[in-house]
Amino acid sequence: MPAGASMSRRSLLKLALSTVLPASASAMTTTATTAAAAAVPSTTRAPAERLFISGARQGPDDYVAVVFDDQARRIASIPLSARAHGAASHRATQQACLFARRPGLYLHAFDRRFPEQYRTVKPVGGRHFYGHGSYSADGALMYATENDYDAQRGVLGIYDTTAGYRRLGEMETGGTGPHEVVRIPGSPMLVVANGGIHTHPDTGREKLNIDTMEPSLTVVDSRNGRLLARHVLPPEWHQVSLRHLAVDADGNVWFAGQYEGHESTVAGLAGVIHIDRSLRSFSRGRSTKGLSLVELPADLQLRTSHYLSSVAVAGEHALFTSSKGGLMFKVDRVSARLVETLSVRDCSGVSAVSPPSGQAADGDVSKDSADTLTGMASATALLTSGTGEILTLSDDGTMSLAMHRVQWDNHVYAI
Repeated sequence: MPAGASMSRRSLLKLALSTVLPASASAMTTTATTAAAAAVPSTTRAPAERLFISGARQGPDDYVAVVFDDQARRIASIPLSARAHGAASHRATQQACLFARRPGLYLHAFDRRFPEQYRTVKPVGGRHFYGHGSYSADGALMYATENDYDAQRGVLGIYDTTAGYRRLGEMETGGTGPHEVVRIPGSPMLVVANGGIHTHPDTGREKLNIDTMEPSLTVVDSRNGRLLARHVLPPEWHQVSLRHLAVDADGNVWFAGQYEGHESTVAGLAGVIHIDRSLRSFSRGRSTKGLSLVELPADLQLRTSHYLSSVAVAGEHALFTSSKGGLMFKVDRVSARLVETLSVRDCSGVSAVSPPSGQAADGDVSKDSADTLTGMASATALLTSGTGEILTLSDDGTMSLAMHRVQWDNHVYAI
């Protein structure tokens, strides 16, 4: 993108923030907390080398979270009571969180230097975790996607990281089935992918409203819960569950979806929302501008089984994976057009090796880092596979880095 266009977009975003975001923080609902136990140690040591974390399965009902370094060597394995999903980290404060898969009944909070020593936080009554979360700019708060399952309402649970992840309250996400949440660097804005699917712990992972689901992408002011923007897909695409998110250098958010219908092709599986236009066009509960879709060929859609696993941003490309399709594809960030498709068996997790300029501004590195990895100098991204393989992605294609005797889960995160 030309420098002038980038600056213009940033200027518009700052202007939008100054005009629509209030300074108060009053609309949070207070609820009780149930947080467990093993406190993170107060002792310190030199920060570890660049680390990554991913959930994994070692055998039937044997789940772990694995922390590995920039050479793909295991640093720690954390036994889990149930399958993990997403993670988040805040590099400046050394904090990290690992979230259970939906319907999740735990999150593990830990110091990235001591991953085996973690604090377990359970959801409050009437809620379960949805697998993802994000830290505030200063790391003092953590926002977790949660389901108010009796009211069929999506919420963000708000946790005080300075007080043992005590739950302070919650705010609505503006939709049902919130999955991933990301923060726009340099702002208090949280973007939520509301998958539109209602579930209930009594029925496990059963999807209860496929015929009436309404997925959405929302922007929420983290200071007071105010809804700032909301995109809803057209009725003919209402069964595209919007799931995963990645922020690019311009503060725009790429999304990946999973189709629950039966048509051979459908729009809306991948795209981007431009935050400034979304904010400006928001009226009567909808944003009318700012949503751009990636046009995916019919044969690619069929190959993915309409299932996109993860999304990340690396340099000038948005990277999408599909475990069911055994592939990863690149999309140009400026034109939103498909650039390249690569075959990677059971590929799911993807994380940028080094972020776009300015991405790591608040010390918040949920997916990316400004560091250059010692073992991946030419790589732009890291990929994980259900086969146990860890790969790097560069301009020359993919290269196998290591093979582990686990099945890597959906996501891999730099922490």
